[in-house]
Formats: sequence, C-alpha cells, structure tokens
Amino acid sequence: MKISIQNLKQGLSNFSEKVSPDFIDEKYRKYYPEDFFVNATLDKIEHDFRIKLHLSSKARFVCDRCLKEFDAVIDIDQEQIYKTSSAEQDTDQDIISLSVDAIEIDFSDIMNEMIILNHPIKMLCRENCKGICAGCGTDLNENECQCHEAATDPRWDELRKLIK
Repeated sequence: MKISIQNLKQGLSNFSEKVSPDFIDEKYRKYYPEDFFVNATLDKIEHDFRIKLHLSSKARFVCDRCLKEFDAVIDIDQEQIYKTSSAEQDTDQDIISLSVDAIEIDFSDIMNEMIILNHPIKMLCRENCKGICAGCGTDLNENECQCHEAATDPRWDELRKLIK
C-alpha cells in the first residue's frame, strides 16, 4: 500500500484499501490466503507524519495439538512516525526518515513486520484443545481414547507404590 504525500494537507487524513497478501514474507504467506483490509490514518504535522495502521483479515492455521485446519481473525494495530529530513537520522529506531523530495510512503515493509510480529508461535484451534492420542491417533476433542494401558515392566512396581 502506497500513499501519496505530495499534496497532502495538514491534519488528519484517512485511507482505506483492500490489499493482496503479496507484501508478506514468503515463509508466512501460506497462512494468509485472503486479502487484507488496511485502514491508515495520517496526521501531517509540518513535514512529519504520524501514521496509525490497522490490518484485518482471516488466517488459516493448522492446530498444533489436533492437526485440524481452522480460521482465525487477524486484527493488528501499529503506529509509526515518519520525519522528513535531508540527512539520515540514526538516533531513534522508532522513527523512519523520509527524504525531502519523497512523494509517497510505502507501507509494505511495516505491514509485513506487523504480520510477522503478531504471527502465533503455537497455533491452537481453541485454548482447551485436547489434541490427539499418541497411541491410537483418536481426536480427543471428539472421542475418548481407545487405547488400553500398555503392559508395564514389573521391575518398576515398587517405585510405582511410592507415587501412590
């Protein structure tokens, strides 16, 4: 998503756009097959910009416990400051420098970063997902396990008595 800042007036400006997931890093793109709805609010103060971005879409994940596909709603907010200057400023990592002759701002990198930082580490279809049985492969969310308790080694019986 690119926004022209060439003739932008001072104050708040709102932009909305539907964006394909092509901006997402290749490693994560398979999880986000649908288009993103992007809302951007730009606050122009002199030659600087404060931008609030909101991304929303649906993601498709596979549960780490039960191995079923599920959809998740994605809603991410991010705020970013752009300063116009003739020299590179390395003083603050949270501020992005724009050249004086910049005519547009490209949000692709920021949106990609938003997706990566909010990508779940553990994908669960629901918080209390029981998963699948390691023995028989039954989905424990739908059925009870059909495994029978495995035969134990009698040499461990004395230690088991200590647990009880």
